[in-house]
Amino acid sequence: MNKKGQSLYRKAKLRIPGGTQLLSKRPELFLPEQWPSYYSRAKGAEVWDLDGHKYTDMSYMGIGACILGYADADVDTAVKEAIDAGSMCTLNCPEEVELAELLCELHPWAEMVRYARTGGEAMAVAVRIARARTRKDKVVFCGYHGWHDWYLASNLGEKDTLDGHLLPGLEPAGVPRCLRNTAFAFMYNKIDELKSVIAQHGDEIAAIVMEPIRNYEPEPGFLEGVREIATSIRQF
Repeated sequence: MNKKGQSLYRKAKLRIPGGTQLLSKRPELFLPEQWPSYYSRAKGAEVWDLDGHKYTDMSYMGIGACILGYADADVDTAVKEAIDAGSMCTLNCPEEVELAELLCELHPWAEMVRYARTGGEAMAVAVRIARARTRKDKVVFCGYHGWHDWYLASNLGEKDTLDGHLLPGLEPAGVPRCLRNTAFAFMYNKIDELKSVIAQHGDEIAAIVMEPIRNYEPEPGFLEGVREIATSIRQF
C-alpha cells in the first residue's frame, strides 16, 4: 500500500488546486486512491516512493524530459558545479550563448534562439510571433499544446473540440470570449479536416501548429500534404 503518498496527496489537494502543479502528474490519471504520487528518490529508470517501495518508471519519465534517466552522474555533477559557482546573477551566464550556437547548428533552419521555461510557454511565444509576422489572428492546430488562451480558445465554441487531442475535458474558463473562432483543430492523419478549415479561413490563418509525430506514424502523404498547405497559405 502507498499510505504516505496518498495521505500527502489528500493534504496537497487542500493547498494546491487539483493537487499537483502539472495536470499530467495527477494520480487520478493512473490509479485513483492507489498511485504512489510522490517519490523519495530516483535513479536511472527506478523510483522509490515515500513508503520505500521501488518501481520501474515505464511512464512519462519526467514528462519526457529525462532522456538520460534520473540522477544521471554527468548531469548531476554539472548542476552541482553550477550551484557552487552561483546559479543566479545580475549578469548573464556565458552558457546561454554556447547553447544558442549549438541549437542553431543542430537546426540550421533557425538563425536565432529565444529560451522558454515550458512547452506551453514556447508555443505561446511561437503563436504570437506567427501572428505578428503575418498580421493574421487565426491558428489551426493538431494535438496538445498547453493551457494558454490561444489554445483553449478552440473550446469556446464546441466544448469537446480538444477531447481528441491528448487531454480531454479542458475547460476554457477565464479565456476571453472574444477569442472564439481564433483557433481551429484538426485530427492527426486527417488531412481533409485541415483542408476544410483552410477552405473557410485560409486567408486569415497565421500558422499551422502540430507535432510531426507523437503516438502514431503519419500516413503516406500526410506530412507532405500539411507542408504543401502551409506553403500555399503564404500566398493569401
